[in-house]
Order: sequence, then structure tokens, then C-alpha cells
Amino acid sequence: MSQEDAEFQGRWMAGADAIAKLYVALVDAPFEEYERAFLALQRELLALVKTPWEQVETRRRIAEEILLGAFGLNAPWSDFGRALRRIRRLGYTDVERRVHVAILFARWAKGHPEHLPAARRMLGLAERHFQSLSSEHAQYGDVKGSLELIRQEKEFSHSRVTARRTSSRR
Repeated sequence: MSQEDAEFQGRWMAGADAIAKLYVALVDAPFEEYERAFLALQRELLALVKTPWEQVETRRRIAEEILLGAFGLNAPWSDFGRALRRIRRLGYTDVERRVHVAILFARWAKGHPEHLPAARRMLGLAERHFQSLSSEHAQYGDVKGSLELIRQEKEFSHSRVTARRTSSRR
């Protein structure tokens, strides 16, 4: 491992540790405080990054943590939607993260039924991206299992989607 790679790994581990500690410290905080604290941590971490890729990835990881906070606190759409838009604007590191975000949105939307159609669309898109993965991929089984679990829920089952398409064609 080169010196540059070792430095990157050190920064990455320190950032992950800081994220985990902040998450634990804010477990009972209101969403506004949670979001503010994670954006402050983002500023600190961005001051340490060395490459454009690290900058974008740091922003993505913080955006995911903010979405997790909005999900965990069952935040209203004004907060949850802002967190979701932030992630979508930054893009996804990989298919696993895309699927994870879609599943969080789907689970959140169960309590906010007016957002179920958008959650279904996002879940379908994430599932299509997943289908491009090789079954040899390290996370293939875990992601497949997560998708199968959410598809067992009546709001997100394939039979519901198929029935809806059939009735709209009549």
C-alpha cells in the first residue's frame, strides 16, 4: 500500500469514526439539531480531504446519515424530502447504497401514504440497477435479500404493481 493510500485509509477511518460518534451522541436530538450537527461535521471532514472523489464521497456519506436521521425520527416531508433530494443530487457510490436509500424511502412512505407512488418508482429504479449486478458481487446476496423483504410488503409487492398496470390499461 502506498503512502498516499495509507493516508486516505486513515482519513476515511477517522471520518467514519466521527460519523458514528456523532450519530450516537444525537440519538435523542430533534431533526433540526441532527441535520445541523452533521452538516458541521461535513465541513470539518471536507477540510481534510485531498481529492475531488473524497469530497463527493464525504458529502454522500453525510447525506446518507442525515436521511437516516430523518427516517429514524419519522420527520415530515419537508425534512425527509430535503434529505432525499440531497442524496439524489449527489448520486450514489454504488448500487447497494441506491437500494438502501430506496428502501428507507419506501419504509418512510408507509407512514406517509401520499408519497407511496414516488417511493414505488424509486424502489423499482433501484431494483433495475441491482439487476445489472453480477451474482458474484460481494454484496449481491444481502441486497437481493433486502429487496425481497420489501417486496413481501403489500405496498411494494410485484403483484400490486402488475395489478395496477393491468387495471390502467383497461
